[in-house]
Amino acid sequence: MFDPQIPALVRAGYRTLRWDVRYHGASASGTGRFRTEYAAQDLAALLDAAGVRRPVVLLGQSMGGNIAQEYLRRRPEEVAALVVIGSTSSTLPITRGERRRLALSRTLMRLMPYRRLTRWMARASAEDPGAQEYLREAFATNGRRAFLTTWDGMTRAVDPAPDYRVEKPELLICGEHDSTGNIRSAMERWSERDPNSEFHVIPGAGHVANLDRPDEVNRLTVAFLKA
Repeated sequence: MFDPQIPALVRAGYRTLRWDVRYHGASASGTGRFRTEYAAQDLAALLDAAGVRRPVVLLGQSMGGNIAQEYLRRRPEEVAALVVIGSTSSTLPITRGERRRLALSRTLMRLMPYRRLTRWMARASAEDPGAQEYLREAFATNGRRAFLTTWDGMTRAVDPAPDYRVEKPELLICGEHDSTGNIRSAMERWSERDPNSEFHVIPGAGHVANLDRPDEVNRLTVAFLKA
């Protein structure tokens, strides 16, 4: 997912650590369900095992952005900054209609044939044909059960906290053509809420802006980290 980012970050002098979240890639799970709080606990254990000193900068795309937010809420002293790409806010209030649509999506995803679902998700998430093909392969590798399990967990990740603010520096990135849920509007409101955040829209990019327009995402990310 972040292959296009690693060389740029390493050249800039940063150590990087990538991981397969539970139910993704080579990471299995015996819990039977997915929650961002579980993933945040996994991340803490992984950083311990890898001997990573805190604070760290967390970079997450989509679901990874929600995991990063969860980690920050639970361990604020361990996070120096956030870089979030194409992810909704976990703590901003949402409307009743948005909450109903999240619940409805759990049923719709289960009813749709998985191969058709993955083709649709890939087209809806990426503008670049190579990125679409990567997403189709990733969905196929993970399989229907893992996908539905994580989708269920992600639709339950929203935990509105009206008085919550993030004081850490944040780089919020959204693709121009990202039409996933309320991500675009939520990231705009998110940036307005937090005093040390900056929001950028990447022209010509979809939901996976880091794959559609890697050079621009890398430029923004490295500049943010150096600042």
